Amino acid sequence: MKNFKLFLVAAVGAFMISCGGGSYDYDDSYLDDYIATTSLYVDNSADTNVTVTLTGVDRDTTFEVEVESYSLEYISVPYGKYTVDAITCLDSVIIDGEEIFMDEDDYKYSYNLNLSKEDYIMENMKYTVETDYSSLLNELETSFTYKGETYEGIDATVIPGALLVPNQWDYNLDTDYPEEVEVSAGYTSTTKTKLYRASTFVLYLTLYEIFGDYEDDGEETLW
Repeated sequence: MKNFKLFLVAAVGAFMISCGGGSYDYDDSYLDDYIATTSLYVDNSADTNVTVTLTGVDRDTTFEVEVESYSLEYISVPYGKYTVDAITCLDSVIIDGEEIFMDEDDYKYSYNLNLSKEDYIMENMKYTVETDYSSLLNELETSFTYKGETYEGIDATVIPGALLVPNQWDYNLDTDYPEEVEVSAGYTSTTKTKLYRASTFVLYLTLYEIFGDYEDDGEETLW
């Protein structure tokens, strides 16, 4: 029995030696060419097409994208510093060489490039299961104030206007709330956030006050 054990150990040892003793020379040279990127959503709230150019400050990189009026255009760019220029199709300058910085260490994976620097408003929408009526009643007790006007039953926050706005919402300008969402096990409700331009959000609230429940009639949205 003792001889068998010695033979087994010797066999395993020989296998380990043949495989380099269990060590492995890991080749990570491919990481030298890796460049971390982020998602940039260019928000054009102007009534005309706009051409946006991003020029790298720390690297020789240029990105150019044309964004239609009242639209959001997506591009993927490396983290870093850029100067931003934005010109309308009528040659009007909107942004003239302003600098932005998307810092990889901030762990922000997407941004809005807000060409108009208009305030954003982020609405909080609560989804509940059919039996959770208490949370719906609590939502009716909330209110939202913007530029001196107070709107009852609205749960929202203001994101002050800036050229570069890190993502902190679930649904961007061009994405509507879904009718249904998944609620984690053990919970009866969850909250999702939707982004609006401030002027659009206030318009929706004004229409609601005038006409009651405002519904999309299928025409082009202003978001």
